[in-house]
This record gives sequence, structure tokens and C-alpha cells, in this order.
Amino acid sequence: MLIAADRLFRDGAITGPGAVAIENGRIAAVLDYDPANPDLRLQGGILAPGLIDLHNNGAFGIDCAEADTDGFRHLCRALGARGVTSFAPTVITAPFAALHGAARRLRAALAAMAGEPVARMPGLHLEGPFLAPNRRGAHRADWLRDPTSAALDELLADPDLAATLKLVTLAPERPGGLAAVRRLTDAGVMVALGHSDADATEAQAAIEAGARLVTHVFTAMRPFHHRDPGLIGVALADARVHACFIADGVHADALALRFGFAAAGARAVAVTDSVSLAGLPEGSTARFGGDSAQARDGAARRPDGSLTGATITLDEGLRRLIGAGIAPASALRAATEAPAAALGLADRGRLAAGCLADLVWFDDAFEIRNAWIGGTALHPLPAPARHAAAMPATETIRRDLDELDRADSATIMAALLDQEQEAAAAVKRAIPALARLAEDVAVRLEAGGRLFYAGAGTSGRLAVLDAVECGPTFSLPDGVIIPLIAGGGAAVTGAVEGAEDDAAAAAALLDDHKAGPTDVLVGIAASGRTPFTLGALRAAAARGLLTGAIVNADGPLATSADIAVVIATGAEVLAGSTRLSAGTSQKLALNALSTTVMMRLGKTFGPYMVDLRATNAKLRARAIRIVRAIAGVPEADAKDALETSGYEVKTAIVMLMLRIGTTEARARLAEAGGRLRTALDGA
Repeated sequence: MLIAADRLFRDGAITGPGAVAIENGRIAAVLDYDPANPDLRLQGGILAPGLIDLHNNGAFGIDCAEADTDGFRHLCRALGARGVTSFAPTVITAPFAALHGAARRLRAALAAMAGEPVARMPGLHLEGPFLAPNRRGAHRADWLRDPTSAALDELLADPDLAATLKLVTLAPERPGGLAAVRRLTDAGVMVALGHSDADATEAQAAIEAGARLVTHVFTAMRPFHHRDPGLIGVALADARVHACFIADGVHADALALRFGFAAAGARAVAVTDSVSLAGLPEGSTARFGGDSAQARDGAARRPDGSLTGATITLDEGLRRLIGAGIAPASALRAATEAPAAALGLADRGRLAAGCLADLVWFDDAFEIRNAWIGGTALHPLPAPARHAAAMPATETIRRDLDELDRADSATIMAALLDQEQEAAAAVKRAIPALARLAEDVAVRLEAGGRLFYAGAGTSGRLAVLDAVECGPTFSLPDGVIIPLIAGGGAAVTGAVEGAEDDAAAAAALLDDHKAGPTDVLVGIAASGRTPFTLGALRAAAARGLLTGAIVNADGPLATSADIAVVIATGAEVLAGSTRLSAGTSQKLALNALSTTVMMRLGKTFGPYMVDLRATNAKLRARAIRIVRAIAGVPEADAKDALETSGYEVKTAIVMLMLRIGTTEARARLAEAGGRLRTALDGA
């Protein structure tokens, strides 16, 4: 199934348009463009990974400490419908026998619900009983324990608990605390620090022992003081831990949440700390943690008014975080990517190939439109469309131009140039994918790799042009950017009929150049399916090259490339004549790609071409102007420095600005990796 969306949340950012391909319950690919024929096109809103709640004591009348299989099924269905596709069922402090019973019921429920399209439960979160008495919050004091070796032996002796336990929140300052952290982490159980009076030294010692989360920062822990930062300060400052924040806006003020998210950055995790009263009307009552609780004033409270948990689900928490002034992308990350990373759930929380197809579609107000678990939609969907084979968009006919040949020359030109403006706009829409390709190409070239272009006809000629022009513009040695054109050199100045259909030709060319994993190949084609270019991509992938595609229509080239840049220019003024707007868009894209790569490699200084080859009078005059402008010297000084350095523009600038000789200037540039700005800044 292919789901297209205007916007996607991916890798910590909201981008789009794009699409997610789903096969066998997992994400097969994430596309950086709007495909022509998706099975489902989402109108508006954002497609994101499913939400993940690491701290959920229950909701909708179900308490995780007491739930049986039917209760868990009800909870998992209801949370899934709210976009919460994974959660850690949480059980608070209780006698060990009660904890063992909760684990037994959870294990039975997991077995009974295996394969059902309901929210997933990756494991049990025990919040307690190893907590600080003076920071216990709603936990009963008479049930608290020290995390001694004997206590852990008793707790973990139960096979159901040992099989389901995923996360333990404890106070590290209690006797045996650090040893408990080490023992649990050695057993594969994550440890969170919380309900703790630990000072910063004690908290950092626990992190050294293996703790990797902090439970509900600000709540039930020593207050922050600038001379005694405690666990709060460590949670906000230590890059080794994920900081969890209750997202209801009641347990922590909006300003505190903004402060916490700003400090923790990508380590911030949104949790609910919800109890069974979540999703029930205000005034509802329940038993929780051995005492009574009521939904009152926006949270769960004990009879004395003290907080004992939240009454929201994580989708509402997301909306409240955004309402508190936290950027939507940061809030989404805290509810998806960050909790998955915190708990080591590598198969979810991201829109990435190989991850579970657990998705949520938000509208523009971040209300849930739909959710998918393992690719199964939880709300009704229209039947997938059946698509007939479609011609490339560049081959379609603009019926509004049926009489164009009767028009005057000015009208014809206006139609052509209007379409060229559309081509430029289409390239601009493709910038996110084009920028990703440029970044990856720059990394490969800086490490000594090469960039191959592959194309046929107009696309191949544009590739040759870009490759050739990069040489003198950036003093790029021969053999760094290598164009492969169908039909060889003869195709540059004339048509070589049938060459574009030779899918095997590019593989032989790559073999001739001994292309390998350090290199990159970018295939260029308007139709998105040219056999020569497709053969080049597949041959490159087989040899371990990074592959990219610059195309004007959806098709096998886009789906075969690691990074696809689909420039949707649409129908040409002359149907199928892709030397027009498709060709323009490819020239713009190649210019943007190679120029950005050269900038990333330090071959420019602001708007100046400081690596140009001054091989003629015009370029020597330009070199003098560049040196004068950057170094701020008279023309005679610029000319003298250039002549002394053999017309090496960067060397001349370093000589003049640092008042050093040619040899030392070249050495400084070499030390700076050829980057002029680095050589000057490091002086």
C-alpha cells in the first residue's frame, strides 16, 4: 500500500510532500515526493509515526495493575484509536505478590492479542517500589522497599515478571540503588531515575551505572537550585539520559515545559502518567495504587487534592505541548522518535524503511484523523484505487494549447516561458530531497569518492555540460565528476538512435571506471523509466554506490534510488518534448546540486569562486577582482600575489590577509582542507 501525504514528520522535521510504502506490516520505503498513483492520498494534515507512551498506568476505566486480557484489549484498542500505537503499561508501588500478578496477567494478554491490530505493549514499566519516602507522591509509604540484592532476587524470581519487565523507575540514593541499576541494566532492563531526592552527584553516579531515563522531570524530585541542581539539573544537562515530561500542563506549568524542552532538546520525551480515569468524565472516581482517586480540575487527585496521575492520552498531551509554545516538530519528536530511542525500540517511532507501519494521521489542529498498526487502518478507509498503466506526466497533452500553432510568436513564447516558470517552481518544491542528495554527495567526494551522472538524450547532455563546467569553475580535477551518456561521445553532438534502450551499457561503463562503494551515481531522466539510466542505477546499487535520481515523473528510477528527487513539471507545451521545461528543471537541479556540493567542499567564499582556474585573460581579470574584493587590497597588490602564487586565488588571498609567503599560505590551506574561510578564521 502506498499512502501519500502533503506533509510528513520524519527525522525530527515536518517535510513534504511525500509518501510511505507499506509491505507486510512494515514500511518498505519513504518517498520524498508526491507519487502519481498512490493507493491513498491524505488531504491536509501530517502523517507521522504512531505515538509511544512510556508511562501509562491505564485509561478508559482500565488499570494496568489489575487488567485481565479483556481489559488490556479494551485499553489497547482505545489507545490505538487515539494514535497511541505503543505504550509501556505501568504499575506503581505495590507488594511483590501484586506486582507478580500484574506481570502474569500482562504476559497472558500479550500472548492472547499477538497479531491483533491494537496498540503494542513492548514491556512492563515498574514505577517503584524502590522510591524515596520523601518524594513518593501518591505511592504508599508502607509498600516502599530498598533495592537490595535480596529484594531484587525476590522480585525477579517470578518468571512472568522477568519475561515482561522492560523499565524500572527507582531512586538511586536508596541503599543498594547503584548496584540495582547495574544489575537491571545487565539483565537488559532499562532504568529510569525518579521519585528521588538524589543530588547531582548521586544522579550522575546512577547514570554511570547505566540509568538512561529520568521519570517525569520536575515532579516528585528534589527542587532545582543553582548550587544544588539535583536530578532535575542532571536530567536537563546530561546528554546520556532522556528526560521524560508529563505533557498535561498540570503536573508542570507551560513555562516549565518550554524550559525543559529547550534544555533537553532531542532527549525530551512526552509521557502521560495517565491513570484509569483518563478518558472518563470529570468527577469520575477509581481506586489507584491502593487508595481512592478522582478526576478533578484536569488531573487525577487524592481526596486531599494532591496529584496522583494524569487524565489525558498522549494525543491530547501533544496538543497541550504545542499549546504551551513548544514547536510542533519538537512535540512530535518527543512523542515518537525520542521515546522509541529511549527504550531501545529500533523498529518504531520513525518513518523509515524497515520500521513497523505504525502511523498516525493528524489534521492541522493535531486531532486524530486515522491511525494504522502494522499497516492496518483503525478507522474506515476508502478501498484502494485500481490504477491503469499510466504514461509519464511529461507525455501528457495540454488541451488548452490545441490552437497554439495558430497563435502569434509572442503568444507562443509566453506559453513556453510560463511553463518554464512552473519548472523553476517544481525544482523549488524538490529542495528537501535535492539538499539531502547534495549533503551525501559532498561527504563521499570529501572522502575521495567520485560522482557519476547517467542519462540519455537531453538528460545525458545536461549531465555532460554540468560535469565539464565544474572543472574550470571550481578547479576540479578530471575524473571527479564523470558523465555517462547513452551512446557515448557521439550522443553529445547528435542523436544515437536506440542508445537509451541499452540497459546493460552503463554497467560496462561503471566497470571501466572501477566504480565502488565510495562513489555516487545520479541517474537523470524526464520519464523516470529510461532503460539506460535505470540500468545504471541498478548496476551502481549492486556495486555498493550511493544512488540518486533526478526525474520529472514517478516511476522505477525514483523507487530504485536511495535518494529520489522528483521534479513534477507536468505536461510540456509540446507533449513529450522534454528538452523544454523538464530539461530546464534538470539543468536547474544539476546546477543546484553541484554548486551546493562544491560549497560544502570549501570551493567558494561567500559568492566568490575562489577555486576557479584562471586560464585566460578574462578569468585572470576575474581572479584579480576576487582577490581585491576579499583581501581589500589595490589591484597591483592583488595581481602581484596572484602572479607569485601561480594564479591560485585562495593562496593569494591568504598571503595578503595574513601577510605570509606562498609556501606558508599553501600549508595553511592544506591544514584547513582547502577551505579559505577556515584558513583565515584559524589564523
